[in-house]
Amino acid sequence: MPTPMFTLTSEMAAQVLMKRGKRTLATQIKVECCRQNGQQLKELLDFLLAPSRQIDDFETLDWCRWLIAGGHTFDEFSKTVRQYDNAATCGLVWTANFVAYRCRTCGVSPCMSLCSDCFQAGNHVGHDYNMFRSQAGGACDCGDVSVMNPDGFCPRHGPDRVPKHTHCPDDLLAVAEVMLPKVFLRLVHHLRDNSKPEMMGTYQIVMQEAERFLAFLHSLSDMGAAMRKVITQALTDEGQYKTFTQVEEKEDGSNMYYVSSQNNYQTAVSMMKHPEGWRSMKRGWRSMKVRISMMKHPERLKEYEGSGQCGEHPERLEEYEERLKEYEGSGQCGEHPERLEEYEDVPGLSQHLQHNCLLDELVFWMVKYEFPQKIVTLLLSLLPDDRYKEAFTRSFVSHYSRISLVLVSANDRLSVANRVVHISVQLFSNELLSKKMADELNLVYILVLSLTRMIEYMLSDSCLQDPDHNFHMVVDCGQAAMKDHCYWPIVSDLINLLTHKSIAESFMLDERLIKLWLETVTYFQGMNLNQRELTQHVEFEPDTYYAAFSAELEIASSPMWALASHCKDKSTAGQTKQIIRTCIEALQDWFDAINCKDSTKAKPYQLTFHLPLHRHLAIFLVHAIQYQDVPPESVLPSERMLKTIMIHPLQIQVGVTEIYSGMWVRNGLQIKGQAMTYVQCHFCYSMVDADIYLLQVCASRLDPDYFVQTVLDRFHLQDWLTLTPSGGKSRYKLNEEHQLSMVEGALCTLCMLQSVRTNLGMDERELVRLEMATLLCVGDRTHSQLSDLMPEKSGMSGLGKELFEPTLKEISTYKAPNFEAGGGMQQGTYVPKDYLWKSDFDPLHVFLRSVHRKDFQSAMDRYTDYLRQHDLYKGKSSPWPPFRMPGPILSQYAGLRRFLHCKTLHGFIFTVLLKALKEPTCTESILYFCIYLLELAVTLPPVDATKRTTTVPDQVHDCQYIEWFPSNSISYNVRHVVKEVLVATPTADAEGSTSATVDMETSSLEEMFHLTPSVISSSAGPLTSAYTGVMPSISPAMAPLIVAPPGSGSLHLATLKQPEPIKYESKGVSTDSLESNLTPVTINESIVSLLMKLHAKFSEKKCLYVPGKQQKKRNVGDTAGSATDRGAPSEGHSRVGDAAYFIECVLDKIGGLSTECNKHLEEVYTKMCPKAEASKPATGKSPTDPEEKRRKARQRQQKLMEQFASKQKAFMEQNMDTEADLSEDAADSSSQEPKYEEKTYDCVICNQSSPSTNERPMGLVVLLQATSILGHRLQLPQPKTLPVGEGRRTAPRHTHCSEVFNNRLDKMLEHFEEAHCQMSVNIGWEGGVHVQSCGHYLHLDCHSSYVESLKSQHFSQNLNVAKGEYGCPLCRQLANSVISIVPQELSSLVRPVSHDPHQMVLDLGHLMAKRPITPGSSRLTKSMGSMMEDLTNTTYSIFKTYTKSPTSESVLLFVCSVARTNLELELLVRGGNLMLSSSVSRKASFLPLVHVLGMHSKILISGPYTELWSHLTGVILNEQASSSVQPYRVGVPYLLLKDMTSLLIQLVLTLPATIEKEHYSCLVQMLYNAVFVQSLAALTCKFTDEERAAWRTKGRNAKSSQLESLLSHVITRLECSRLYDDADMEMEHKIPAICQSVWSPQCVESSLQENCLPFLRLASLLQTHLFSEDLSTAKPKQTEFQLLTSYLHLVRQDLSGPRGSEVNYLRLCALGGERAPHIDKKLIMANKLTSLLSTNPVWHGPRLMALPHQYYKIFQHYRNKQCGGCSNVPKDPAICLVCGRYLCFKQACCSSQQQRIFECVEHSIECGAGTGIFLLVNSSVIVVVRGPRATLWGSVYLDEHGEEDRDLKRGKPLYLSEDRYHLLETQWLSHTFDHACKRWIWHQDRL
Repeated sequence: MPTPMFTLTSEMAAQVLMKRGKRTLATQIKVECCRQNGQQLKELLDFLLAPSRQIDDFETLDWCRWLIAGGHTFDEFSKTVRQYDNAATCGLVWTANFVAYRCRTCGVSPCMSLCSDCFQAGNHVGHDYNMFRSQAGGACDCGDVSVMNPDGFCPRHGPDRVPKHTHCPDDLLAVAEVMLPKVFLRLVHHLRDNSKPEMMGTYQIVMQEAERFLAFLHSLSDMGAAMRKVITQALTDEGQYKTFTQVEEKEDGSNMYYVSSQNNYQTAVSMMKHPEGWRSMKRGWRSMKVRISMMKHPERLKEYEGSGQCGEHPERLEEYEERLKEYEGSGQCGEHPERLEEYEDVPGLSQHLQHNCLLDELVFWMVKYEFPQKIVTLLLSLLPDDRYKEAFTRSFVSHYSRISLVLVSANDRLSVANRVVHISVQLFSNELLSKKMADELNLVYILVLSLTRMIEYMLSDSCLQDPDHNFHMVVDCGQAAMKDHCYWPIVSDLINLLTHKSIAESFMLDERLIKLWLETVTYFQGMNLNQRELTQHVEFEPDTYYAAFSAELEIASSPMWALASHCKDKSTAGQTKQIIRTCIEALQDWFDAINCKDSTKAKPYQLTFHLPLHRHLAIFLVHAIQYQDVPPESVLPSERMLKTIMIHPLQIQVGVTEIYSGMWVRNGLQIKGQAMTYVQCHFCYSMVDADIYLLQVCASRLDPDYFVQTVLDRFHLQDWLTLTPSGGKSRYKLNEEHQLSMVEGALCTLCMLQSVRTNLGMDERELVRLEMATLLCVGDRTHSQLSDLMPEKSGMSGLGKELFEPTLKEISTYKAPNFEAGGGMQQGTYVPKDYLWKSDFDPLHVFLRSVHRKDFQSAMDRYTDYLRQHDLYKGKSSPWPPFRMPGPILSQYAGLRRFLHCKTLHGFIFTVLLKALKEPTCTESILYFCIYLLELAVTLPPVDATKRTTTVPDQVHDCQYIEWFPSNSISYNVRHVVKEVLVATPTADAEGSTSATVDMETSSLEEMFHLTPSVISSSAGPLTSAYTGVMPSISPAMAPLIVAPPGSGSLHLATLKQPEPIKYESKGVSTDSLESNLTPVTINESIVSLLMKLHAKFSEKKCLYVPGKQQKKRNVGDTAGSATDRGAPSEGHSRVGDAAYFIECVLDKIGGLSTECNKHLEEVYTKMCPKAEASKPATGKSPTDPEEKRRKARQRQQKLMEQFASKQKAFMEQNMDTEADLSEDAADSSSQEPKYEEKTYDCVICNQSSPSTNERPMGLVVLLQATSILGHRLQLPQPKTLPVGEGRRTAPRHTHCSEVFNNRLDKMLEHFEEAHCQMSVNIGWEGGVHVQSCGHYLHLDCHSSYVESLKSQHFSQNLNVAKGEYGCPLCRQLANSVISIVPQELSSLVRPVSHDPHQMVLDLGHLMAKRPITPGSSRLTKSMGSMMEDLTNTTYSIFKTYTKSPTSESVLLFVCSVARTNLELELLVRGGNLMLSSSVSRKASFLPLVHVLGMHSKILISGPYTELWSHLTGVILNEQASSSVQPYRVGVPYLLLKDMTSLLIQLVLTLPATIEKEHYSCLVQMLYNAVFVQSLAALTCKFTDEERAAWRTKGRNAKSSQLESLLSHVITRLECSRLYDDADMEMEHKIPAICQSVWSPQCVESSLQENCLPFLRLASLLQTHLFSEDLSTAKPKQTEFQLLTSYLHLVRQDLSGPRGSEVNYLRLCALGGERAPHIDKKLIMANKLTSLLSTNPVWHGPRLMALPHQYYKIFQHYRNKQCGGCSNVPKDPAICLVCGRYLCFKQACCSSQQQRIFECVEHSIECGAGTGIFLLVNSSVIVVVRGPRATLWGSVYLDEHGEEDRDLKRGKPLYLSEDRYHLLETQWLSHTFDHACKRWIWHQDRL
């Protein structure tokens, strides 16, 4: 790169200036700039900003900051300049992932957005707003009146704001005015230097080099309006740009760099010309015109093909040039304004780019460098300056044609597309500015041509219809640009422009522009063509269909709806008519290109869903006729054109039916996906509704017989409709199932054409109600589901939104969120009101909108449930869909009703009814569509009613319905009797014929249909079971004729004279070897007679329709119908009934048509009535009658039950004597020896029931998990509150249970020996082991085999089988271990129960010394050892022991703590109170757990507990020892300091498992004595000296068993020590209370009970488990203390007193109260251990953090908060809901360096022993971590409609759901996350 040369003098001068220092020189230069032109500054800048220096040089940028600040620091300067920020608009620019707000109440443009500060400062209370995370970036519109209403402005912005300072001082920005042009020029030079073609791959590196420089420019822009004005002046100054860029090379070469830089710039500009597509598009247009001309003049095509010039691809554009000149020279081509040469000199479309200022060149480089983010945001940040905004818009528009190149070729297409939209949405949302650009720079042309150019690169040959005669080019959806939606930014800008009414009207007035646009749309006609696979499944399913649907929706439909939204009044009728004319011309050109005429039949094996030209025509026709009162005759095409237009929309309806019937199954799932997308809510208004409307228009204008016959032909119904026994001769063969599906599809299509009124005059309110009712009828919906699933006009999503909420409130009822039985969560839903089923349920509309066919069935099931719940329907069969009579339509579409009154439709209905009567395979859905269609014909009057009739011969031709009836009038045709139908009967040639005879006894048409198939049956489909055998040949002498006896409805065969044979020819079938004779088939039926027979067939009582009783109301149960009148049910009431009811309704209506119809009804009834009455008894006795079958079955069942009952009675009587004898023997034996009933268990694997034995022990399925829940218990009842908001005061610190017990253990370790301390307490408050079970059992050997089988299976992805995990074989709950069930011991205890308390104590002491280990087999012992291993491995090593090295005492401490943990957790689940939880079942796992823990405890203890037992009881166990209890040894904790609950568990685990309840009661009594003394001692420490003296004196005269005496005794003994001195010193350090409380007897008693309750609760729980008994029920007014002391037998039954709850009722010392003083005196020694003695034993249950009611408080407070560990703002912050800690989620920044465990996983171990509950701030979702797994639990914050908003996608205000939060807390406390949550993943320590 050439280096710019500076004179030595200038360079040295700059260096001399710089030696003065930055502050000094900056001050001097500021003074010079204010007085002169700043020459010194220019020289200094030439040196500092020389291109030879690095652009990101820190020293250079620092000099620039000092210089521009004028001697002040840059921060001081920025603060000063911001004071003059008087911008009316905010203009804050943000990039992707920025959180902003959008208020639809305040927004004028749908693109408006607000930054968080402006939104919070504005008034949006009660508005419809949402928070969103920006995808492409944006800018704050606060203050812009063209985008939002002024009412939503914040106080800082808007025209009415109050500016802080009105004028900026001149000298403040004097240096900036001189500097900034040079600064931006330096940036331009940097971009030029790196723009060479060989450097294209380094664009990102180039922008990274300029990162600091651009950051400096951003900091200037952030100073506000004053500085932005200076910047925009520098960027838009044309004179300075001319000075900078127009350079000529000097002779000395001193400006060589600038010359080279200018050459680089010109090279880059020349390379970015208009794309090649602008030329190729001209060639493409010519190619299409040549193709069309050659199609119109086939001789030209033949001549050209014969010349041999066309090659393989005659459509090659270059080869058409001569023919095109010849054709254009002939004068036949007319004017072609579409020729793109006319656009080359149009402003904005020129090939030449002219840059006039720095801004123009910066925009050019922005496009060239693929829209770097920093430059985009810099240029956007200056938009609040209006003058700059227009200049920037002009520059952007002038470069827009080049943007399409970048969109396709960019490395990161998505980012480029987002940034283009980021810019354009800020520019084109302003209507005035956009209109100006459209007028002056042809902005709309630029967009359309840019889009067309992009599409031109993605064209391929169309294969629609006949590929050999198709010259159409169509978009190839497989191109990467189509799949990546590269066109999206251009289309988005076009839609944005067309939302402005002025631009849209100009668009519609410009005929040339409309033609150009429709030519672009034509490229999408027939794209993504599907060819039906007939032989084998497609090998690779294409993935292009969604790209095709998206392209049509975004490119064609969205602009169409944007234009149509302005065609709502008569003022734009002319524009609408012009668009319609152009659409018709474009369609005609397309038809010519694909060689399609009105007589053309669509290829049955081809299907395309994409007809945007058809839909343009449909939508603008709707608006012209409905809103602008344009006469249809003035805009509709000719009849011939309508026939052609009808071809492809009808083919789509046929194709959809074929797809759902399974005929396209070989094309894979994608073809069904297309059919579903076609009717999906975002596409239906633009696709299926538009297609149906076109068919409705065609039906209203074309001959009705032609229209109906066309529908029947296109649905391939010829073979099914024919009465020929062998079926038809159609080349399109279908099996029976497909035929029935096609019949149903044709009927459904005809019904929809009559009932769907979406585009026939429905107003917006009625349409919104219909669509919402349809959604609610299918299923209950959440508010967001309703909002998302409501059909929308693409690009116009705001339409109907104002009607949404009122309609929803009117037709639905809100159902609050609730919980499922399994603990799952539901969201708030809306359910339809009851009356909706009666008034608004439209089954046809539900069918039309059903993406899945099961949606229609779901609606019908819900409808049926509603009827049965409200006793509106009592029939046994399912009710029919209550099809509604169509509402009013516009008079312009009255012709639509004509095809209801045509012979072809009536013949079709007649045939369907006949088939339904005679063929059992005819489905009920076919019948109810047919009945509804007939009802429409009877109900809706014809438009041109005529009574003209024709004579109908007695014999009519098969399927020629035009000759079947005498008139188009339904009143004539329903009573017309079709006598005979001539059907074609093929016969084989004589040589190859197979002779057979015809069974003359065949009695019905149905049986005739079951004859053998024709020998000409196609091999395309398999033969059904109905068509088997050989077709008999029929000779003329034995020609069959079906004759109906008079008055009968059955058909019989008879002989008749053979008529003259008539040749029958079928297209496509060779008739050389076959001849067809026409044979008459006798029918003798009318539509009325068929209906009456069908009524009798479907009526539950098999009764005939009685026409003379129309006025009578029928009971619902009699006819399975409703209680409405037989006449036409009144609209507004749902029609409820089954087949018989609806058929009767139609017959009622027929009877009301005319007297002739009524007379015909009576005649048919008279003929059928005798037959029916004669057959009625036979019907009752018929063995095939369903009622008779059921009656006989009930009789047989009753007879069997009677026989069984008699046998059972005899058996019981026979065995009564034997049973009595056995009972006597049993009584005798029971008196001799005890009887044990072995409990049996059901193995869930082998299903065997057996007891647990030593040979084959049973086990209990359990789940072990570590837990720290107990450690989170609090001293205060209130939970901790999550801090939000800066001004919130610090909440009081909560003391946790784990902290207190850990401190207690640490203090004990300071004063006593480690081993003895471990025997005095429990651990497990943190990292304890919780054991829970599903309650199912299995054999241990079965369990081993089951686990081994899991190891060989690979489908158990959520099970860690290597660590013993498995799912319970029965309930599938997670488990990871099995507890052995100890076999029941049959031997009695060695020592019997003694009633002497002293002997009881001795017996317990001897059992403690003996420590008998439960005997068992080696297998049982091994299983228990394995269980202990699992318990040890469940928790983490940091929680297992508190000592440096493991000892037997530390292991024993862990073992005993496991039992304590499970007892405490069970108590916690019971609510911490046993008073209200007596009905709670016991844990099945605890007793087996005690057996396992007991066996290991007996092994682990170093010595017996006899010495401890002696100290507790005062009884000498060894008679040879001293007569007094030995004093405590040094280092052993005193008895008053021990945890008595811990001692209770240790002693129970040491004793045999078979101790009696009396032994346990004695043990509890002794420990309770110590607990009571502990409580008294702790209580007296809280007394003052005066209170202790008063209590001591008062108790001397009291009874020894009273509280006063006991308290006096304790005080007297403890005064001998220094304990009270220590307590008094602690009280002196506390702040004295204003009013000191007095310890009354009631207060003392209450405190004692409160201190004793924790021990009593756990002792009671332990007793319920050990002896399998339930807690006794509390008596009235009985407290929990009284209940538990009574249950544990701690109350003397012979005592009574005035206070039933006093502690003097307790047996303090069972062996004598005189021993207690002796014991206590030995215990107390002088030490400062008051804190150990007076610990608070009362703990409140753990709670999760208290959360604020509104979620935005959490989001705003934490989303940008720095992490305390890494000091960075987390990308995905999380909050622990257990402790409130702020964490980095899924980030390695705070991970453990040794183990590489991410922060949230590590915290879950520290805080919850592997269980963590985290709230993700950016998504409002709760993540639960359980060991190595994690799951998304859901959200506890719901919007006002009871819905979650995961990831905050909707951005609606969220509020705390107390019910959900309580459920989360309950699952946490009960350890049921593993069971309640179903979807777990392995987090691999990466959370």
